[in-house]
Amino acid sequence: MKKVEINNSNHKLESAKHTGVTKTEEKNVEKTEDCKDVKVEMGSGRECTIQNTNLNKVYENIIKNKEVEESDYFLSNIPSENKSVEVNKNGLISIDYEISKNKVAISMNYEGGITEVTLEKINNTVKKSIYHYAD
Repeated sequence: MKKVEINNSNHKLESAKHTGVTKTEEKNVEKTEDCKDVKVEMGSGRECTIQNTNLNKVYENIIKNKEVEESDYFLSNIPSENKSVEVNKNGLISIDYEISKNKVAISMNYEGGITEVTLEKINNTVKKSIYHYAD
């Protein structure tokens, strides 16, 4: 049987061990993402620079953390070539993937606008941009 301390700081550390993430790792994850909100014509957006990661990890986190509405309809992995996926649910018509060497551009085409997600690998960082445009 495993002994668990009642002390809060030890309890948090024990909990972190169960998830495989240490308290130190949790702090590092928070500090590695630098974001800012941006205004664009007919819409809004958010740009983030994420340190020490890759395109696949950032893409997986967008889905896992539901950083965009309807991300449930994203492909489970980034496709290796350009691809269009018909959805036709919840006002989302289709999702278009445009793939290049160090960049993934995803366009979510809605009946009333478009959401663009761009992931760009720059050295050991990924620039993540999410823009929402009205029609």
